[in-house]
Amino acid sequence: MPYYLLLSRSITHAQRMSRILERAGITARFFRPPMGLTDRGCSYAVRVNAESLNAAMEQLRAEGLLPMRVFRAETDGTFSEMTI
Repeated sequence: MPYYLLLSRSITHAQRMSRILERAGITARFFRPPMGLTDRGCSYAVRVNAESLNAAMEQLRAEGLLPMRVFRAETDGTFSEMTI
């Protein structure tokens, strides 16, 4: 199933994004991003399902807590950066 990774600048930022989304009923787990998606050692990612991306971005915008970057997980295991 397709999904998106919302990159954050720190674990605290990822935890806050995850909590906001979970409160809105959007499943959102945070973890360390795959190698190659970021050059920042302290970055974390929040995973959301493809069908939840628009609602997730709306919630985060409303809270003033946008991700640094957004990546779509492709079926072949690669990631494509999306514009937000």
